[in-house]
Amino acid sequence: MIPTPTSDPSAQIEVAAAGEVLRERHQQPASVLYLDSGRVLFGVREEGVMRHQLGSFEGPVWLDAAAALLDQPSPVDMVADTRVQLRRIPVDDFRRSFDGLPEAAQDLLRDMAAGYCQQTELAVSRLA
Repeated sequence: MIPTPTSDPSAQIEVAAAGEVLRERHQQPASVLYLDSGRVLFGVREEGVMRHQLGSFEGPVWLDAAAALLDQPSPVDMVADTRVQLRRIPVDDFRRSFDGLPEAAQDLLRDMAAGYCQQTELAVSRLA
């Protein structure tokens, strides 16, 4: 399994206030976000406001692992809906952990990530 950052003392906890933008759509991040606690909205922002909400995540959960596995930019904007605690894991460290998994597990996770990204992109394109 890919270890959760809660077991890694070098992964510093960050706190973000409600309304803070955590990811912008089309951004190629240098880190992967792990949400320890709180709620994050994902969707499409226009003029600084979340105009189209596609869903939400509540911690603990990886927020953008699928895009990171596929080396793709974020398909959605992510905004803290409540005060959140999160950790930023460098993409290279995340991928090294992934590379340590058995090949069958890597294939499965890559396929699931591709499906998630395709469905998210389809939902965003229907909003346009």
